[in-house]
Amino acid sequence: MIDKNTYDVYKHAEDYPNAFICDKNIASSVALLNKKGYKTYASCGGHYKLEFYEYFDCDISNYDEYSSGDRIIIKRVGDDTFDYWEEVDKTHIYILFDKKYSFAHLPDGFKYIDGDRTCIDCCINYYDLNNKKRIRSEVEHEIDAKSKILKDWVDSLPIYEER
Repeated sequence: MIDKNTYDVYKHAEDYPNAFICDKNIASSVALLNKKGYKTYASCGGHYKLEFYEYFDCDISNYDEYSSGDRIIIKRVGDDTFDYWEEVDKTHIYILFDKKYSFAHLPDGFKYIDGDRTCIDCCINYYDLNNKKRIRSEVEHEIDAKSKILKDWVDSLPIYEER
């Protein structure tokens, strides 16, 4: 939890009704960004989560491509469409700012995502380059390491002054 006015970080939301939710591993980074004048809009600290997304009414012309996918399960096939589940194979640590900001450099492993607002993102894959599933602790260790890189970057940023 981060206080909406002071940007102080708290552990329990029920104690601070004027707080917004933020993932624990990046809360200090998000709070400090706001304190330095880089106002944030949304963020995610990355999560190791085994799940599938469900898609409906996909055009049947794509069936061959999707049915040969390593992480896709075809659920239903109709005359013109099909439904499927797709395994989530990555997570992201990101910060979406409330407007456009320009940074001299980004934290190692992060990149800009194009949009109306500045968004910096770090993708963490659940599979290695040989398409072998990584163990949970390895992915979580990478999330922690990238969170620290993000924090070090935020620490190094100057105070933002509107121009």
